[in-house]
Amino acid sequence: MPVSGSNLHSAWAQLFVRALAHAGVRDVVLCPGSRSTPLALAAMESEEVRCHAVIDERAAAFFALGQARVTGRPSVFVCTSGTAGAHALPAIIEAHQSFTPLIAVTADRPWELADAAAPQTIDQNKLFGDHVRHFAELGLPDPSPLALRAVARIAAQAVSLSLSPTPGPVHINARFRKPLEPVDVAGPEPWQAEWEALMRRAGPRVVSARAGVDARALDEIAARCARAERGLIVCGPAPSREDDARARRSVLALSRATGFPVLAEGTSQIYFGGLAADVVMPASFDTFLRAPEFRAANAPDLLLELGAPPTSAGYATYIAEHASCRRFVVSPHGWNDPTNAAAALVMAEPADVCEALAGRLAGAARDLGRARQEWAGSFARAGEIAAALSARACAGDELTEGAVARMVAGACPEGSLLAIGNSMPVRDLDTYCAPSARALRVLHQRGASGIDGLVSAAAGARAAAAGPVTLLLGDLSLLHDLTGLLLAAKAAADGEAPLVVVVVQNDGGRIFEHLPIARTGAGLLERAFTMPQHLDFAPAAAMFGLAYERAGTAEGLALALAAAHQRPFATLIEAVVPPHDGAARVARLWSDVRRAVAASGSAPAAEAAADLQPS
Repeated sequence: MPVSGSNLHSAWAQLFVRALAHAGVRDVVLCPGSRSTPLALAAMESEEVRCHAVIDERAAAFFALGQARVTGRPSVFVCTSGTAGAHALPAIIEAHQSFTPLIAVTADRPWELADAAAPQTIDQNKLFGDHVRHFAELGLPDPSPLALRAVARIAAQAVSLSLSPTPGPVHINARFRKPLEPVDVAGPEPWQAEWEALMRRAGPRVVSARAGVDARALDEIAARCARAERGLIVCGPAPSREDDARARRSVLALSRATGFPVLAEGTSQIYFGGLAADVVMPASFDTFLRAPEFRAANAPDLLLELGAPPTSAGYATYIAEHASCRRFVVSPHGWNDPTNAAAALVMAEPADVCEALAGRLAGAARDLGRARQEWAGSFARAGEIAAALSARACAGDELTEGAVARMVAGACPEGSLLAIGNSMPVRDLDTYCAPSARALRVLHQRGASGIDGLVSAAAGARAAAAGPVTLLLGDLSLLHDLTGLLLAAKAAADGEAPLVVVVVQNDGGRIFEHLPIARTGAGLLERAFTMPQHLDFAPAAAMFGLAYERAGTAEGLALALAAAHQRPFATLIEAVVPPHDGAARVARLWSDVRRAVAASGSAPAAEAAADLQPS
């Protein structure tokens, strides 16, 4: 045991931070607290990590999650003992579900204070249950050489297991006795030479295994692609990475090799930046897949799903009605088949699979050219109709939910980060925004699909990114994470690039107006589900130090977005739309698309859309 007057606790924490940095950690998010003092001091004194101070553990964990989404490396969240760590659970769950690396370090009290009514003392062992990839006790500081070496090993292990074989969160529990602060000592301590040697070495280097794509699976899929006349490449939510351009190229190459249309969602990293003249990538595919006539007339004979399950309800109905179609799901992690009907799950990076298939299938599209051209033409026409009618639904100076999504995406600088909220914003992105050749990195929380922590995560992304970040979210999502505005202001205080937060102010959770519960009546719906709060966010922006814009027209929003992107700091834009408009408006759009697609069999797509009177 360490004796009174020893600085072993400080050295223990310094070795842990040094080994984390050596393993690749660059960012540490610190929450205030006494028991975590050795860890906080070690991180602040380190020249190898950047420290970010966040007062709220819930927001801090999402901030770290947002950083990891941008960098692909685990950020480290550090908090004190007691209930502090419990506040990180929502972010831990999202990291678990979305395969995002994250390390949570909870400081803890020594074992002799457990179960004895000591303050701020709870059972923190495996606090996050099965939502983490790995749990480890760092143990109380111990001067033995083996224990000191274990500190470096546990740090390296935490980083490694957060990244491979299945990325996700890792939990380390670190106990400390008092004193927690550095103390004066008479001279070198007995363990110091061993510690200094370990600080120089900093722990083991881990080289993760790199699994290749199974050749037999590739051969089978390639053979089916060669025979198929009515195939589709479907791109669901995917993480944004530095090699997004490679992912886009690989999907386009496979589409060219097969002639298959690409149904890409806005969160796929393909939709924005993947538009090409020789590839069919229809806009707003969810809208025309909701048309029963189109689904019946366009039965697929092969489906290749890339990434996580699509958000689209139209696609879910489509594959349910054509359940006998062979469907291959390609994703490196997780069981991405909520229908339980996939023919095979290929656990591999979609880019690797697409490149390999494109190589095997070079020239195959010419073998069945006419059949595939007619198939692709059907989706191209439907996409043109959906794009035209979606644009018409957003036309004029009236500000609507769809117009906000369309304008926000259109205002993002090329190559910048667009963070999209759950509930309606992610669906409005897919419904009202057309694909483009202008690349955007789209950040999303489609792991657990919750609405919490969106502002804090966007702030973390801005802290990690070298360029602008734009966040689109709903008013209840903002209320869930209101203190995240403080993080947003601080993250963009460096003056290097803007952080633009756009809140769709429709006064409540309007997604419930799209659900069957809406038929119960407005009174019950408002009291128990939509819960309008009748709030103005201007005072919140002022309190947290953000520039503020309020827009109630399309022209006003365009001006607000232009101004916000010129400011190299944080702006909150409140986009005010009619509160009960969204569900009725999108229902009209679905109806118009259905009628126009049905009419397009004997008329060009543009004429079919133009002939419709607004319903």
